[in-house]
Amino acid sequence: MSGMGSENKTLKLIKSIVGRSFQRMTINPADIGYLQYPEFRSSHQLFIRPRTRRRSGNWDQEIDAEVFWSSVYEPAADAARGMVPLQHYVFYNALEAHFLNGQPWRDTRWYQWVIARQDNDPVRRYRNKDEVAERLEFLETLYSDFKSGQYRDEAVSRPIVNIGRQGRMAIEDGRHRLCMARVAGLKQLSVDVNIIHADTQQVLFEE
Repeated sequence: MSGMGSENKTLKLIKSIVGRSFQRMTINPADIGYLQYPEFRSSHQLFIRPRTRRRSGNWDQEIDAEVFWSSVYEPAADAARGMVPLQHYVFYNALEAHFLNGQPWRDTRWYQWVIARQDNDPVRRYRNKDEVAERLEFLETLYSDFKSGQYRDEAVSRPIVNIGRQGRMAIEDGRHRLCMARVAGLKQLSVDVNIIHADTQQVLFEE
C-alpha cells in the first residue's frame, strides 16, 4: 500500500502514547496520507475523548474510492472500511487547488458538490449561501493563521487520527484543520489518537 506520509516517523511517535491513559501526540501534518472511510466515530461521539484503543482487522487497508466529504453524506458499509488516499479526497483537492494554484472556490468540484446538495440533504455548516460564505471565510482565515504561525492548539477539541500498520495515518475527525495544516505546510500539530492497529502495537512492544 502506498501513502503520502512518512511511516517511519509515525511509528516513532506512536511509542510516546501506546499504553498510556492519554492520547495526544504531535505530528507533522505531511505524515497524514489518508482519510478514514467510513469513520469509526458518530457525530455525538466526537465530543467524547476516550482512551486510545487497539483494533485488529483490515480497517487500515487502502481502498479505491473517491470521497467528497464524509460517510455521513456518502454512506459506506462497515465491511468496506478502509483508508482513502488524500489524492482521492475531493475536499483536500479543493484546498490545494484554491490555496496553492489560485483556483476560485466556485470552480472546484467540492464547492459544486456542496452547492448541489443544498436542496436535498445539505452538508452541515454549508446549508445555504450565507453559511457557505461564512465557512469559506473561515477556511481563508485558517490558512492565514497556519501560514503566519498564529494558530493555537485547542486542547478540548483537537483533530483526531487513526494509525494503521506501518504507521499509516488517517483523518478520523477535524478534516478542516488537518487538511489545511498539510496544505499550508505546517510542521507540527497536536492531535488525539482514536485507534491504533493492534498489530502495529504488538510490533512496537518488541525490543
